[in-house]
Amino acid sequence: MKKIFLAIALMASTGWMTSCSKMDLDLVPEDYFASGSFWKNEEQVSGAMKGLHAQLRNNQSTFWTLGELRGGTLRDGTGFTGTSSLSSANIIIQDLRESATGISGWAGLYAPIFQVNNFIYQVNNASYLSDDKKAYYLGQAHGIRAFYYFHLFRTYGRIPLVTEPLVAINTPSSAESAYTARTKTEKESLDFVKEEINKSVSSFGDDFSIKDQKGQWSLAASQMLKAEVYLWSAKVSIDGSAPTATQQDLQTAKTAVEAVIPKFSLQNSFENVFNSASVAANKGNNEIIFAIRYLTGEAANTLFPYFIYAPADVLSGYVDDKGNSIDGDPLKIASSGTMLRYEYKYDLYQLFDSADQRANFTFLNFNKGDLHAVVLRKYLGTFQNDIRVYTDDYPIYRLADAYLLLAEIKNKLNQDPTAEIMMVRNRAYQGNAPQFVNGSFESNEIAIFYERSKEFVAEGKRWYDLRRMQDGNGRPLVFRKDLNLVGVLENNDSQKHKILWPIDLGTLSADPKLTGDQNPGYSGT
Repeated sequence: MKKIFLAIALMASTGWMTSCSKMDLDLVPEDYFASGSFWKNEEQVSGAMKGLHAQLRNNQSTFWTLGELRGGTLRDGTGFTGTSSLSSANIIIQDLRESATGISGWAGLYAPIFQVNNFIYQVNNASYLSDDKKAYYLGQAHGIRAFYYFHLFRTYGRIPLVTEPLVAINTPSSAESAYTARTKTEKESLDFVKEEINKSVSSFGDDFSIKDQKGQWSLAASQMLKAEVYLWSAKVSIDGSAPTATQQDLQTAKTAVEAVIPKFSLQNSFENVFNSASVAANKGNNEIIFAIRYLTGEAANTLFPYFIYAPADVLSGYVDDKGNSIDGDPLKIASSGTMLRYEYKYDLYQLFDSADQRANFTFLNFNKGDLHAVVLRKYLGTFQNDIRVYTDDYPIYRLADAYLLLAEIKNKLNQDPTAEIMMVRNRAYQGNAPQFVNGSFESNEIAIFYERSKEFVAEGKRWYDLRRMQDGNGRPLVFRKDLNLVGVLENNDSQKHKILWPIDLGTLSADPKLTGDQNPGYSGT
């Protein structure tokens, strides 16, 4: 893995930590391989853990790209104002080739994985830590490593498994000695993720404490990830074969998510989950299980300003869903330098009915004659000195997700998912939601999918939902082209291979252990 080795070597020579402020996710620059002063006390370990979370934050747009862009809900071409070209068209329309992958270098995730590897190595050898503190830190680190590798597994299938910080332990004699081949099977990759998340849960023991207002990984986050991993294992074919331990995996997933649910509570309204009007006070609220932290003066989100009209766009003549005139700058973004580069489809907005409060908190609707469009208003942040700053946290796990995962698990177990669906739906309708009626496996599954589609817009879950969730014949919803905003791939030889991403040519050509090991269907494209 030449690219992996180069990333390791670069980080070894330059260090990876940046200065701390506010929530202390950033650390003072430190080349901890050359320095004899690091990894000497618990304060440094705590700082290094905050550095791992800063790297999670640095990769937030990657997580969104991998989990959302291909989900069939984003437009390509020109933005509705006619002044901007929308980005990532080849990914959005599934035009994926090994010469144009849309992402490269294993999505850049091996560099942060190396830092987690080094953290685990150092903490395992830290005699100055008490057993309890060592266990908690290892619970966090193994959970974070499982999180990275689960993204890689769902993206590429077979992946290189790098678990040792080679430079920290023993500088390789050559780049070639740092190469790592992909696993021989997808099962081997998934089994590693399972092993990692089980190590994490075991290390935490019964300690459900969470640091930094839900801004650090915890046992609850690991249990949520465990539920996702085992639900995937129960439902998704790997290595061309259907799952063989479905009932066992479903029970494991169910136990994991049920351990989380009693520890948290839903916010009274959907808006309060994010609540950009008082974002600082609402961070880490009772619904949040784990979120990537942003804060004024520390870091702002650089992705979501690209989902809003530009300050120079002329909006006169547009009306909202209620017929009210939209003019000027309705979202007050003039000071923030936004630019419309990603636009959700109006069809997604139409999934909501008029009483569903999620619709107009998630989107601002624009209408002019036959033109209908929406811009995202979910992550608008707040104001600092009259300037809008995009500092909403990005939720990875929250209680609504736990309820809907449990509903999906119950449905696959042939149990009634009504209670969990209605918990989420009633909040969205402020207690007056349409009653869900338990039906067939397929009708329930599709209902849960659409509920997730409305609840988790722009939270990086939709592509994974399409791949995991299935119809009555066990076919992934990603192939159900007959359903509105569901199937985004044809189930034939021309497209079905695109369920996995191709490895870019640069990575393939740089590593002799990858020669001829492209994902099926992409060679020569």
